[in-house]
Amino acid sequence: MNRLSAALSTFALITSAVLACNGSDLVLPGDGAAAQLTITQGDGQPGSPGTPLPDSLEVQVLDSRGEPLPGTTVTFTVVSEAPGAQVSPEAPKTRADGTARASWVLGQTSGTQSVVAQVDRGDAEPLEVTFNASVGPAPARVLASAAGNDQSAPARSQLENPLVVLVTDGFGNPVAGVAVAWNTESGTVDLASSLTGDDGKASTMWTLGSSTGAQSAMATSEGLEGSPVTFTATALAGSPNTLELVSGNNQSAARGAELQDPLVVRLLDGAGNGVPNRAVSWVVATGGGSVSAVSSNTDENGRASTRWTLGSQGANTLNAVVSGVGVIRFTANATGGGGGGGGGGDPVATRLDFRVQPSDTEEGRTMSPSVQVQVLDQFDNLVTDEDFPITLELLDKENEVRADGTVMTRSGVATFTIRIDRRGDYRLRASTDGLPSVESDRFKVTKD
Repeated sequence: MNRLSAALSTFALITSAVLACNGSDLVLPGDGAAAQLTITQGDGQPGSPGTPLPDSLEVQVLDSRGEPLPGTTVTFTVVSEAPGAQVSPEAPKTRADGTARASWVLGQTSGTQSVVAQVDRGDAEPLEVTFNASVGPAPARVLASAAGNDQSAPARSQLENPLVVLVTDGFGNPVAGVAVAWNTESGTVDLASSLTGDDGKASTMWTLGSSTGAQSAMATSEGLEGSPVTFTATALAGSPNTLELVSGNNQSAARGAELQDPLVVRLLDGAGNGVPNRAVSWVVATGGGSVSAVSSNTDENGRASTRWTLGSQGANTLNAVVSGVGVIRFTANATGGGGGGGGGGDPVATRLDFRVQPSDTEEGRTMSPSVQVQVLDQFDNLVTDEDFPITLELLDKENEVRADGTVMTRSGVATFTIRIDRRGDYRLRASTDGLPSVESDRFKVTKD
């Protein structure tokens, strides 16, 4: 067949084909290459950790003419960090309508989880679509401590950091909206109940009770493993506020001898708790004696002590001092020697002295310890063979007399019970007929 005949033959075939269509739709075969990948079902589903989604993941593969492409492999891959997540089958082939399906078992992590469906196209870029699922936590299961345990603070003060608990499901995911009850054996919490937030945490602030030492608080959520959660804290003593006499006052021994009992004081904070590890100085005031320790630290109960060896015959005095807090005066009687401290003759009253000085106190409260005024002879011995009326006057800071009272001495000592109902700075003045008056140290009366 020559070239012209071949061309005419081809024309005839084409013409025949066109005529055969006779105006009907022309259906041409697809080109066999994947051009479109679309999600047709399963995106955006909600679910719970570790459970399958109710609807399958479905995609459709089309060629460049928009025709379904059967027999194409679609790969489904979990791309989120979610332990336990699975898709099945992982690489199904498309059906006659170009669709492929896979089931998705969610992983154990709450939040958003994702699966990518992909069609490989050789040298060309693969086709990809992403399925997302919104994964909420499973039901609340566990209550645990998250922060705030083992703190310390002064008694009656608020801890620096809150108490925090965490509520999770069986997979460790935080659970929101769970009620947590708070209570404490000592002190107070600012919230008796609180709800967990989106992070699964609930918190409260804890103000410690007044006593020092270990204290505890609890967080409770009914039905959860780990409930109740116990928090512990250590309540420390506050700032030193008062120095009080415990024991050892008004003893007697031979001059140059050590007293039988130690001298003991206690340092207290504003709540009455003993303040530990603070220095107490022991200072011999009169008599020339000595102490076993000129300074000693308070123990865990706030107590400090020393041993006192007396000096010259008669009244010996010693002060226990905590700087910035107060002074406690101890008095002891040194016996021995000849009738009147080596001077001969009968003792003669020559002066008054504050045996126990007044201490700072609160208005309307009886001062402790009681103030004592002693009558001494020329050798600084107590005059015990005669009773003296001792008048005590209360002087304000302008030196005006605000109150007075008189008490008779017993064995050379007059003891006064004092209660002052008005705040201020004061002194006491003691006097008796025939002897010079004497004034006390200054002291304060504060608001109750």
